[in-house]
Amino acid sequence: MEIEEIVATCSLPPVASAAVRSIGGDFSKRMNLLAAAAGMSDGEFVASMVRSFGETFDDCDRRGLKRAMKRSPMPVLAGLQLIVEAALNDEGEAFWRREERDAGRDCTRC
Repeated sequence: MEIEEIVATCSLPPVASAAVRSIGGDFSKRMNLLAAAAGMSDGEFVASMVRSFGETFDDCDRRGLKRAMKRSPMPVLAGLQLIVEAALNDEGEAFWRREERDAGRDCTRC
């Protein structure tokens, strides 16, 4: 349910912006810079990636993300950061494949 919570709430720019500030550090700085370069607020920028993820994620994505979120004391914020980093990073697919392999699962898409 946490993944659906991320998609439902962080698809809204004000919530996404607050989450970015909560994560803070380099992630927040990077989101602000990338958003400004795109002519958007950090919330609009992150919310657009979360909405895109919400429209396309599948069971393979869900398993990899849930596994990674379990390792964090703040799983919802960690999940948001992972969604955004994967969207920005060409290595996003490799991340999900590693998560599935490390869990001993075979994902047909991955």
